[in-house]
Amino acid sequence: MVRAAILPAVGSPLEIADIELPEPGPGQVRVRLAAAGVCHSDLSLSNGTMRVPVPAVLGHEGAGTVVSVGEGVTGVAPGDGVVLNWAPSCGNCHACSLGEVWLCANALAGAGDVYARRPDGTDLHPGLNVAAFAEETVVSQRCVLPVPDGVPLTDAALLGCAVLTGYGAVHHSAKVRAGESVAVYGVGGVGLATLQAARIAGASRIVAVDVSPEKEELARAAGATDYVIASEKTARDIRGLTGGQGVDVAVECVGAR
Repeated sequence: MVRAAILPAVGSPLEIADIELPEPGPGQVRVRLAAAGVCHSDLSLSNGTMRVPVPAVLGHEGAGTVVSVGEGVTGVAPGDGVVLNWAPSCGNCHACSLGEVWLCANALAGAGDVYARRPDGTDLHPGLNVAAFAEETVVSQRCVLPVPDGVPLTDAALLGCAVLTGYGAVHHSAKVRAGESVAVYGVGGVGLATLQAARIAGASRIVAVDVSPEKEELARAAGATDYVIASEKTARDIRGLTGGQGVDVAVECVGAR
C-alpha cells in the first residue's frame, strides 16, 4: 500500500487514500517520489478542461529514486535518481519520424491504462502517464530519465514539465537567436524557465511582464533585463524599451482561459 492523492471524478476534490500499487512488470519501473510540482494542467485535468480517465492519480511533474525494475529494463537500476517524463515519444508516428518528438501522437497512450487499484478493487488510471501525486508510482521505462549525480531531486522535478516547456518554447518553437529581443508574459514556473532559456539563447533584451510587483527580483535573477507591470499600456511600455519597434519574440506563459 502507498498513499496517493486520487481524483475520484471530474470536478471532485482530491482524496488522500491508500492504493494498491503492483510490482513493476516487464519494461516497467517503480519510483519513490522525492518531489512533485503542481502544474496548471493538473487543475485543467481535475475540472474537465483536459480529459483524463477517472478515477485517477494526477501529477506529472516529479522526480524520485528507483525502487525496483521489471524484466527487460536496462536504462536504470534500483537506487538511481530519475525524473519522470509524462509525454514519452513512441518513435513510430509521423511526428516522431520527422524528429518532432514533442508532437508525438501516442505520447499519452498510457494515461488510459489501469496502473493501480483502491483496496476495494476500483481501477485507477495514471493521470498523465506517471501519477506523481503519490508516495510511489509504477511507470513505463520510457517515462524515466536518469538524473546526473549532484542534481537535487527536488530541483530535478521541475524538469518534468515547467523547465522543458519554457526551454522548448524558446529553442524549438520560437528559435530565438542571439541578439533578438523577447517578452515573456507571466512569471510563474514556466515563465521563469522561459526567461532563463532566452538568456541562454543570447537574447539582448528580455522583458518580463506580470501583474505582481513582488516577482521582479526573481524574474531578473532568472534573466530578465526589464520588468513591466501588466496594464492597458503594456504594449506601449514594451515599445518604449525597444526603440519603438517592439520585441522580436513574445511568449505567453499565463495559461489562463
